[in-house]
Amino acid sequence: MKQITITKVVSRDFITDFIVSFQNLVGANLTGYQKMVDKGMKQIQEELTKLNVELKWYRYEITQLTNGAVSITLYGDKK
Repeated sequence: MKQITITKVVSRDFITDFIVSFQNLVGANLTGYQKMVDKGMKQIQEELTKLNVELKWYRYEITQLTNGAVSITLYGDKK
């Protein structure tokens, strides 16, 4: 089996980061954070499509790098 690993690093802009910090203080949904994660996962899916890769199984790993940036890694086995 051949393994595949794709990593994307996504960050927010200063204004979005400020809004999310405020939302976190008041206990609101962190929509800015969710959009950032969705953006990274979409970029990974686009790369898989571009490479024409089908996966037998896969898993995402999300690591917070800073308050406004995450690293999203997809790893798995190709079919």
